[in-house]
Amino acid sequence: MLNDIKKTRDKVEYILAHYPETRKNNNLLCQLYWKKWDNLQSVDDLHKVTKAEAITRNKRYFQNEGLYDSQEGKDIRYYNEKEVRMGIHAI
Repeated sequence: MLNDIKKTRDKVEYILAHYPETRKNNNLLCQLYWKKWDNLQSVDDLHKVTKAEAITRNKRYFQNEGLYDSQEGKDIRYYNEKEVRMGIHAI
């Protein structure tokens, strides 16, 4: 079944759905992705794996869609967005 998943976005979604702890931890998300699909054996192989930015970008896509996100994460982003907007208006 895992071999049928081809796109990075689908692979990230699989991990987010099956490993809820990766929803808060990008390092863990990348680590699981690299082990499952890129067959990372050691840090010497890091130049061969999918870029962390591509993995986390897809995670952000799902979060923006309201999927695979905790209420705590939503609250933090709401607070940060509010702070930025207040700062922009102050300028």
